[in-house]
Amino acid sequence: MPILTWLPGYKAAWLREDGVAAISVWALLVPQGLAYATLAGVPVQYGLYTAFAALIAYAVFGTARQVVQGPSATVAAVSAAVITPLAGAGALGSDQAAEWSAALAIAAGLIYVVLGFARMGWISNFLSKAVLGGFILGFALGIVFQQLAELLGVDGGDGSYAEQLIQTLGELGKTNLTTLAVGAGSLALLLGMRYARPRWPRALVVVILATAITAALDLGAEGVAITGDVPTGLFSIGVPSVGWEQAGTLALGALSVIFVGYSETLAAARTVAAKHDYEIDNDQELVAQGFANGASGLVGGFVNDGSLSKSSVADATGQRTQMAALLNALLVLLTMLFLAALFENLPSAALGAVVIDAMVGLISFAAIRRYRRVNRFDFAFFCGAMLGILFFGVITGIAIGVVLSLLLLIARASTPALHRLGLHPPTGAYLDLARHDDLEPTPGIVIVRLDGPLFFADANRFRDGLERIAAGEAEPVRAVVFDAEAVSQTDTDGADVLIELAQRYADRGIEFALARVQSAVLEMWTRAGVLEALGEGRVFHTVEDAAVTFGDATAGRQRQG
Repeated sequence: MPILTWLPGYKAAWLREDGVAAISVWALLVPQGLAYATLAGVPVQYGLYTAFAALIAYAVFGTARQVVQGPSATVAAVSAAVITPLAGAGALGSDQAAEWSAALAIAAGLIYVVLGFARMGWISNFLSKAVLGGFILGFALGIVFQQLAELLGVDGGDGSYAEQLIQTLGELGKTNLTTLAVGAGSLALLLGMRYARPRWPRALVVVILATAITAALDLGAEGVAITGDVPTGLFSIGVPSVGWEQAGTLALGALSVIFVGYSETLAAARTVAAKHDYEIDNDQELVAQGFANGASGLVGGFVNDGSLSKSSVADATGQRTQMAALLNALLVLLTMLFLAALFENLPSAALGAVVIDAMVGLISFAAIRRYRRVNRFDFAFFCGAMLGILFFGVITGIAIGVVLSLLLLIARASTPALHRLGLHPPTGAYLDLARHDDLEPTPGIVIVRLDGPLFFADANRFRDGLERIAAGEAEPVRAVVFDAEAVSQTDTDGADVLIELAQRYADRGIEFALARVQSAVLEMWTRAGVLEALGEGRVFHTVEDAAVTFGDATAGRQRQG
């Protein structure tokens, strides 16, 4: 528990900064927690329960000093998508939906902890930024589409985000003008303060004003949807009473939560850690997420993660340690005990505006332009992830994102560059002929370097590329030398293609040799029979040694000089 490391050394002088940060984040966390609870399909008070448990658990187990754990729009949307078929669409917003949400949080927590103790933090390295970026943009746009129905006071329908938008547009004629005035006014005020007064607690200001105006003018009687009864007091602690025969479904849903939540948490953690020059522990972060989600589930809350927006607020207001989170949890507890009833007249349209304002911070079309300009593969995968979320639903969209990340990984690993090398006489080095004009080719000897792994995904490409290079030589080829220094990963397919090439070249009377092979790779190729196929003395410490052996007089003279 990292808290046992930092808490004994906590300095009283830090308390002021952590206290200011706690109050600042509380002013954002409470309205967002209420809003994200509706997004998750549960009553608003569960947003406060989630925030309280998550703040304390992350403060105990987390390694990032400025990360704020709590309700998040993205994981709340995933939670709603998972529990809808379990609780039924009509049950969203009910205590039954809350039970399933809590069960999902516990399932996610258990899987997080198992991954953490199994030291699986390295999985974060396989999440493509392009896919994740498209994923977040798709979520942000989709949630905006979804919340438009709240601003208009119409049903909005269900299905994918694109389908919800179409259904909402089809119901424009049923718009409740009073609801629209509340929602549009709230959103306009939020966006105005975002740019004119960015340091103000705009979400809290709008929630208070919207609640006060709705109560004063009795807008509920005008058809404006309000939160209704918000219980004041503590949560109950216990395991959700749901049908655990659906554990498989919950586990799959939990993996979706983890894919999104861990990515957002690490983005927040790495951002603040880099700024303040300290390290985070990816494995410990998995454990911290596990306890934060598990604790949330035990108090009836829903899934949560480390929020980039709230962490930015915490950092900007001077948070030094997770003591700020503990103080924030105390403020949330006081809100539950004494202030919750004040939100009974909070209009749903204002909550929808709070959600949309949060999503505006995630929408960046500059990323699209950048990926399109820099790399066409990144651009294609970015767009694929975004469109998957928008048009195929949250869970299917997540599956598409995972597949795209794996495809991108395989595509990049399976297309390493194969270079024809030539001698640089002043240094005796063998360099890429395509990049240097002052190199001397090695007559009769083809020397190539592969910049990447040699494994199942690129073995045939390597073989065909080498054959094309050898076939394009003006003089008869008497030897082929493979500089394998850059090959750090290989497998049986890679070994088999070398054996195949050795046999082909032997049939043509061409020598085939390896140079600068890494020890682990050489050991594997030896076990696979590559050295046996090559013949004795066909593995060299340097390319120069191979060139001299096969009669490159120029290299020989350079070596002697």
